[in-house]
Amino acid sequence: MEFVAHPRDLPLDITLIEDQPFPPISDERVGFVGITYVALRPFDNGRSVRITLEEIDPNFCVSGRVAWCNKQDDGYHIAIEFPTKEECYCVRMIEQLSQIEHYRRQAKVQGRRLNYNEAAAEWIQKFAASFPAFII
Repeated sequence: MEFVAHPRDLPLDITLIEDQPFPPISDERVGFVGITYVALRPFDNGRSVRITLEEIDPNFCVSGRVAWCNKQDDGYHIAIEFPTKEECYCVRMIEQLSQIEHYRRQAKVQGRRLNYNEAAAEWIQKFAASFPAFII
């Protein structure tokens, strides 16, 4: 199972929701299963959450489950798993867009001005092969 660290410069809105029945995720499952994120508050393991990401897609809204939450010096490191095919696929696509936007912003800090397509082309060439695959 692989989690992708969501970039801190693209804030997620994470809201607790009524617990939803999700199928269990087997420890033997391989590939992309979710994201990690540094939140300002703790979340209980196993709780259902709704995630939105306004900066990338104002219509993006998906439900997941908190796999773990650990307090560290910079906040609460949480892992959110997406046990269904639909949510997992959708989040993986949005996460790639987030990684590309983060790459574009980092290039700007370094004095390089890239439009989104240029950043996407560079990110794909450098990082796409190592991005966790979607396997369910």
